[in-house]
Amino acid sequence: NLVFAVEEGPRVYIERIEIRGNTRTRDWVIRREFDLAEGDAYNRVLIDRAERRLRNLGYFKDVKITNEPGTAPDRVILVVTVEDQPTGEFSVSGGYSTTDGFIGEVSVSEKNFLGRGQYVRLAGQLGENVEGADFNFTEPYFLDYRVAAGFDLFWKNTNETSYSPYETSTAGGTLRVSLPLTDELTLGLRYTLSTKEISVSPTDEYYNHISWAILEVNNDPALTSLVGYTLSYNMLDNNLEPTSGYLLELKQDFAGLGGDVNYIRSTFDSRLYLPVYGDAVLMLRGQAGNIASWGGEDLRILDNFFKGPDLVRGFEPNGIGPRDLASGIDGSDPDALGGTLYWGTTAELQFPLSFLPKELGLKMAVFADAGSLWDYQGDTTFTNIAGWQDNLTDCSTIQGSKTQGLNNVCVADSDMVRSSVGVSLIWKSPFGPLRFDYAWALTKEDYDQTQAFRFSGGTRF
Repeated sequence: NLVFAVEEGPRVYIERIEIRGNTRTRDWVIRREFDLAEGDAYNRVLIDRAERRLRNLGYFKDVKITNEPGTAPDRVILVVTVEDQPTGEFSVSGGYSTTDGFIGEVSVSEKNFLGRGQYVRLAGQLGENVEGADFNFTEPYFLDYRVAAGFDLFWKNTNETSYSPYETSTAGGTLRVSLPLTDELTLGLRYTLSTKEISVSPTDEYYNHISWAILEVNNDPALTSLVGYTLSYNMLDNNLEPTSGYLLELKQDFAGLGGDVNYIRSTFDSRLYLPVYGDAVLMLRGQAGNIASWGGEDLRILDNFFKGPDLVRGFEPNGIGPRDLASGIDGSDPDALGGTLYWGTTAELQFPLSFLPKELGLKMAVFADAGSLWDYQGDTTFTNIAGWQDNLTDCSTIQGSKTQGLNNVCVADSDMVRSSVGVSLIWKSPFGPLRFDYAWALTKEDYDQTQAFRFSGGTRF
């Protein structure tokens, strides 16, 4: 027989919290990570939670919380010993992707600004097809509550490429607040005011072949004023390299608080990571989105979803979804119009190359993607855009067009499932993370644009 005898012992109280070793970080930055204070009952669970929080801040090389006897038997002193580490970073990043070409970034950031725990970052980008700058500031304890608040300022200019026949310029700012409802559930609120403009030069040799749906908004900047929220539930074991757990994220944006556009945009993204065998990890992903105008306003082509390898690998950027078959040269490479509905699924198995040393950081992956983008809601007939003469096309003679009769825009729009399978090589190299994808498109529409190989990578030093 086994008998348990449980006797109530004396309750122990925290006499004081003593912080040692911090040469830069303010004492109150450390104290606010505790859910208890002097005079509270000793609680090991809350102390362990505070130690995890302090380690996750990234401000310290080491964190250790120990106990020392107090002035009475029922009193204890919590000793928090930390060692500050550099938290500022000057970085020069370089990389290449099949979408943006060669790109470089110079940034200066500090995640423990003046020892106050604030995050500040200033960055500039210059690349083959893109240039821009952004500034970010975050206060992790706004008004002494566990609420992160901050703002972003951004500007970006994207040049005309083979995937997009126009130049895009975007500038604006965002105010944001992040509320941790629980340790796993976070609610983020934001307000964004931005302007976006596309431009096509009349001297461009492809000018007369660009879709009228694009020319309608050419050199016509639109001001967007929106509020939105993000609700995320994070149960991943590691945010950088997860091996188990799941992440659910719901985003909604409501545009129309002033500005020139009115729409409601909703997106959902979910990821599940499962350890399979040894170091092999299976990742399952599902995503979906919808955008719709309101208030009797038309949805601008700039606000549509444009999808490619981020939805189904094996396709070009903007390679999936509705297209204007009346555009392009001799019927080839018709312009993407974007869609209002999309969904996608992914199954990917990642595993290390066992015949190579683990220190090399090489992994292989096999994947299967499926998804679709459809439901163009814009106009198909335009009259005298900025003085241009009508250029009507008999869409009934163009195979695949869902419009009939004479139109400026002959829309090819299908919810057919696009799918692909492929292999990937992932290398955590001395030059930064590199990824090579090779995909075979299994199902597609005739007007979709495919791209078998995709590469991206960069470094920071």
